[in-house]
Amino acid sequence: MRNFLTYVGVFVTAAVLLQLFLLDSMRLGVYFAPLAYVAFIVLLPVNTKPLAMLFLGFALGAFMDFFEGTAGLHTATTLLTAYLRRPEMTMILGKDVVGQENVMPSVKSLGGGKFFRFVALAVGVHCLVFFTLESLSWENYHLVLLKTAVSGVVTLFAVWAVSMLFTLRARRRI
Repeated sequence: MRNFLTYVGVFVTAAVLLQLFLLDSMRLGVYFAPLAYVAFIVLLPVNTKPLAMLFLGFALGAFMDFFEGTAGLHTATTLLTAYLRRPEMTMILGKDVVGQENVMPSVKSLGGGKFFRFVALAVGVHCLVFFTLESLSWENYHLVLLKTAVSGVVTLFAVWAVSMLFTLRARRRI
C-alpha cells in the first residue's frame, strides 16, 4: 500500500507538472494538443481496484480542470478513461494478466504488441471523448477526428516515453 501511495504521489506530480508547464505551453497549432496526463491512469498497476481507479481519475481530472479552467472537461474524460480501463485491459491483455499482483503496464511486463494495443485504445478513447466534448458540435466532426489522430499519436508517444522512464527507474533500483 505504501508503494502504491508513493507511486501515485510521484506520478501525479510528474504527469500534471509535465502537462501544465511543458505540453500546454507548446501548443503548436489547432491540431496538436498532447494529453500526457492520461499516462497516470493508463500506467497504474493492473490490479488497481475499480473504486480506487475511479477516485484517482476523478481527482486527476478535477485537478487539471482547476488549473486549466476547463469546467469539468478533464474530469469527465479522465473518469470515463478510468472506468473503461479494466474492460480494455481484460479485452486486450486477458483475465490472467489483470489479476496479477504488482504488474505495471509496460513493454517489459506485457510485451510490445499487447502494451501498444492497450495504450493505443485507452489514449484513442480518451482523446476522442476529450476533443468531442471540447468542440460540442457535430458540424466539424472531421476536424475533431483529425485533432484526435494527431494529438493521439503524440500522447501515445508521451505515454510510451513515461512508461520507459519508469521501467528504467525500477530496473536501476533492483
